[in-house]
Amino acid sequence: MVRMTLLCIFSVLTVTSSLEAQQMEWHQVEWSAGHVNVALVRPDQEGSTEHPVIFALPWGSGSSQLVETFISSYWLTEPARRGYYVVAPEIRGPTLANTADWIIPAIFEWMDSELSYDAARVALVGASNGGRGLFLAAVAQPERFQALLALPGQFSGEASELAVLKGKPIRLLVGQFDEGWVESGQETLDALRSQGVEAEFLIARGQGHVLRLNPSELADWIDGALEP
Repeated sequence: MVRMTLLCIFSVLTVTSSLEAQQMEWHQVEWSAGHVNVALVRPDQEGSTEHPVIFALPWGSGSSQLVETFISSYWLTEPARRGYYVVAPEIRGPTLANTADWIIPAIFEWMDSELSYDAARVALVGASNGGRGLFLAAVAQPERFQALLALPGQFSGEASELAVLKGKPIRLLVGQFDEGWVESGQETLDALRSQGVEAEFLIARGQGHVLRLNPSELADWIDGALEP
């Protein structure tokens, strides 16, 4: 049994205000079966330099409202201050089991044409259903993402599929009282390690399924994970 680390992490989830919503742009990206709406938050100092990216998969049904609450909870201001783009598609994570090979490249083609970003510094993040989608996207398109952060996440496919993630920094966070996800997170960790893929599995003390997290601490981990 792998020892799990209990963390005390405190912050307050925010509700998207009209001002915050104005900081998000919405774009329509075409792919082979239609289109996907993608939310974008730009760096505070956007310029000619290539910026790192946080590619964020939302919780729940992945509706536009849930994209906005996911961004506003963790990714609205701190990543922009540090020079990141935040790219978040309106998509229900588990559907990527059938669409990741087409929809992820389509979003990156749009990014190629519209954003000055560093393709070698893209972190994939997701929560709940987005945490399921995180592993589906990463396994289908491993060359796109350099680091994975699940809040929480799980993988239910064949363990052998995870071998393509070897060498990537991976962190799984789950609430102490989110018992089903603690169990599935442990199973995911075991599956990763069975394929020689190292990952962290951290338990947020006193928390449930929707995690109250410090955006600065999340950004610190992503900064370190994307270092050359």
